[in-house]
This record gives sequence, structure tokens and C-alpha cells, in this order.
Amino acid sequence: MKSIYNNNFQNLDGIIQGNEHYYYLKIYHEDTDAGQIVYHTNYLKYFERARTSLLNLLNIDQVDLRKKHNINLVVRKADLMWHKPALFNDTILIKSCLKYAKNTSITINQSACRLFGTEGGEELLVSGMIQIVAINKEFKVKRISQILNCKFFSKQINRICEV
Repeated sequence: MKSIYNNNFQNLDGIIQGNEHYYYLKIYHEDTDAGQIVYHTNYLKYFERARTSLLNLLNIDQVDLRKKHNINLVVRKADLMWHKPALFNDTILIKSCLKYAKNTSITINQSACRLFGTEGGEELLVSGMIQIVAINKEFKVKRISQILNCKFFSKQINRICEV
């Protein structure tokens, strides 16, 4: 019998293709209200999961940033537009890409799309822009050169995307 620990868990964090990160999730009953519609604030959680998974794929350890460099990554600004609701049992794709990076912050465009079967169709549900800022434990803004040196966040290499 094959051990379950030999399975490949790499795809739990999604995939990076070109300048975009793709993170998939399933909508469960706990995500929805009585009408089986996803509660609007859950999209902030989905976007956060996707950003954390992106950092995981890039080998940027947020615990290490906090312990060794006194850096916490926090949301400073979120600008979201709800287009259509996700429903119970939908498969959702969260797309993330760099809008721009500065010395102390990263701004990411993110979108949530409903996927339709294996034919690759998708429907835009929520789109937005999230600004992440680096702060220390005293809540002072810090430089994030450790992150900005990463290829995904490099302005020279990355094509900036729009949602």
C-alpha cells in the first residue's frame, strides 16, 4: 500500500505561469449564506490565501521575515468590485499578478473567476487591487528588498498586468 505521505502536495499553493499566479478553490457550504451564495467578505479571505500561496511558491517565508527581519506584511488598502456571486459547489480560480512594487509596498491585482468544466470557460466574479505594506512590530514602515529581489516582483522582468 502506498503511503499518503508520498503524494505530491506541491499544487496546494497553485501555480505560477509567466507573470500570473493561479490558485484554485472549491466553494463549500460553510462559505455561503442561506441562499448558497458566497458571503462578500469571504473573497478577502480567498485573495489572502492566494497571496500567501504565491509567497510560498516563491520561497518567501512570512514567519522567517517576522523572526529574522522584523517584517510583517499587512494589507493597507483593498479596492474590490463585486460583479457576480459565487455559489455553493463552484470551482473558483483566483488570479494574482503584480500591479507595481515600491520600496515598502507591493500592489497586486487579483480576481476571482468561476470555472466551467474542463473546457476552460470562466466568468469574472470579483476583481480588485490589494496593497500590501511591510511594517515592523512597532508598526513602522520597512523596506522589503528581500521580496522585491524576487523575479515575480521585479519591474524589469515582470509584465505589469491589469484585472
